Amino acid sequence: MFPGHRFILIEEIRRGQQRINKNEMRLLRDHSNPFELPDQRFIDLFRLNKDLMRNLINVLRPHLQERSRITGVLLEQRIFAALLFYATGSYQRLLGQGYLVSMSQQLVSKCVREVTEAIYFHLANEWINFPASEEEKMRIKISFMEKTRFPGTIGAIDCTHVAILKPRLEEHNYLNRKGYHSKNVQIICDYSLKILSVNARYAGASHDSFIWRESVIQQELIRCYEQGNRGSWLIGDSGYPQQPWLMTPVLNPPPNSAAARYNLRHASARNCVERCIGVLKNRFRCILHERVLRYSPELVGTIVTVCAVLHNMCINANIEGPQTDFVDNIEDAFPNRYDQNINGDQARLELINRYFR
Repeated sequence: MFPGHRFILIEEIRRGQQRINKNEMRLLRDHSNPFELPDQRFIDLFRLNKDLMRNLINVLRPHLQERSRITGVLLEQRIFAALLFYATGSYQRLLGQGYLVSMSQQLVSKCVREVTEAIYFHLANEWINFPASEEEKMRIKISFMEKTRFPGTIGAIDCTHVAILKPRLEEHNYLNRKGYHSKNVQIICDYSLKILSVNARYAGASHDSFIWRESVIQQELIRCYEQGNRGSWLIGDSGYPQQPWLMTPVLNPPPNSAAARYNLRHASARNCVERCIGVLKNRFRCILHERVLRYSPELVGTIVTVCAVLHNMCINANIEGPQTDFVDNIEDAFPNRYDQNINGDQARLELINRYFR
């Protein structure tokens, strides 16, 4: 046999073996069933419990093909792959799971993109809602008042950075003051850590107060204020402007004063948003700083919103987050006095005089 013919024969055998292995791995993947895992192990891997996962699959089924024309992967397996990625932020760990063993990093990435867009477009408006009715607002106010003795609160606001790869376009806008590229994500939550609003549109160089100034939530609160609703507000740190609809700490109040007592209860009430961000990032570790999402800034924003949707599902089902010591850093809690307004200062003073003297 000529050397050239021998090489061709060896190459054909190798390619044939690859086709056999690929078919075997696909068969293993298609016939595996994560629902057979123990309940706690299932939650550890996918963050949702089995009932929530079944419901998610049924809701997404009309919007995803049963078997992707691009990947050849069954609908359920694409959803499992995406949720496992959200939970871990790691492609490598997915490759180590037996029921997903045949998925390459490229294949998982396609599944993540497809499932992310389906959840965002079909579930985000259902699961993330800022309170509109007086009944909803009163329920949140009562919860804050009972737990922290801070009145009038319909949500706590803060921002957190989600690391991304250096983008090709407008790179300087994404370089935050910590020195890495990110999206700066605004989150508003209630005392139970349910996310009421998430805004993941802005680049990492954007200040918290700028994102708030452009927020549709602020426009809604201004509208309510102008219509006479003067008893509802958000609470935020000193990186935000003091406004009648957004209460911030008093700077350097005298010890044992009414303003100091106000600050103590304000800090106790606002702590929920720091805990919310910590739980969100621990539950869905793809948005932890250490992971660095390897997608476009636009898709990263969509992934963050989808993680917030899934987080709210877990809160609603009373699923505890993973045990960890991670707490989100307070990255922008410095005064922004130029943005204060007289009406805001007066509203805060009236609140202090009424409740904290």
